[in-house]
Amino acid sequence: MINIQKIGFEVLTEKTQNDFQKLFDEYSKKIERKLKNADSLKIHLKEHSPGGRIKFSIHVIANYSGKVLEADVSDWDLNRAFHKVFGKIEQEAEHLFHISDQNKRNKSRE
Repeated sequence: MINIQKIGFEVLTEKTQNDFQKLFDEYSKKIERKLKNADSLKIHLKEHSPGGRIKFSIHVIANYSGKVLEADVSDWDLNRAFHKVFGKIEQEAEHLFHISDQNKRNKSRE
């Protein structure tokens, strides 16, 4: 299980925090699979309101085996921002470890 540190989440409603938890549960399994030795995940959420409209910025830092993966996203829709930032972390892990290439090689050997 990944240790999670959330910063800036006190501005969210209870429903929004529950929505985040569902998304996190879904993506954390994928991230753990790709980053086998994932230690912790730090999620920093900021709200900006230029012109009265609220924009969200999310910065994620994933620590694994003494190394770090980072992703940043800004969006007007909080759920979309969470999807984007977790997708970026997943994509970074995929790129770093070439996981899909390894799976293809293993299947061709069978």
